[in-house]
Amino acid sequence: MIVNLAVRVLQFLFAAVVLVISVLLLKGYGPVAAGINEKLGHAPEEALMGFGTFCGGAGVLIAAVGVAAAFLEPLQGLVMLILDGVATFFLLAGGIAYAVKVGVGSCAETVSRTSNGYLDKHAKLFPPSIYKHVILGKDGFSYDQDKFIEDTRGRCRMFQADTAFLWFMFATFAVTLALTFFQKSGKRGGGIV
Repeated sequence: MIVNLAVRVLQFLFAAVVLVISVLLLKGYGPVAAGINEKLGHAPEEALMGFGTFCGGAGVLIAAVGVAAAFLEPLQGLVMLILDGVATFFLLAGGIAYAVKVGVGSCAETVSRTSNGYLDKHAKLFPPSIYKHVILGKDGFSYDQDKFIEDTRGRCRMFQADTAFLWFMFATFAVTLALTFFQKSGKRGGGIV
């Protein structure tokens, strides 16, 4: 029970990190400029970020139910086996989707039009809204390219962190799935095998 409870706390922490990072990626994309085509204001991989948010939110809820199951006998056994199994499946899918899209590389590399580095290959995934760094001055609109590139690098790091924590969540849910499956009936009951 202590091992299961410790892993549930780790699940909760990892899920909270995934949820926060995914929401920041979605909401930090920038506002849609008034009067401009609304489609241009949406994040390029909004579905992927939305799935990360779903995984984080579901992970928080299932981890909380798992902590409660340590103390409430009706939640033990089959209920937690089903919840852990579903969570493990969706986290595996999310981890694979993020790993395929994000890939591996350095977010600190130089961005240029002629190089074909990591940031250049993933240019459609990482950049913030094109309206986020527009400056309105006396002479009209100007664009702060340096802030845009730094923001792109920051979003790259956030995507990589989100990917890593999705895999950490998957590992913890796989552990609790195995613990629940192989749990022996004891004083507290709840064993399914």
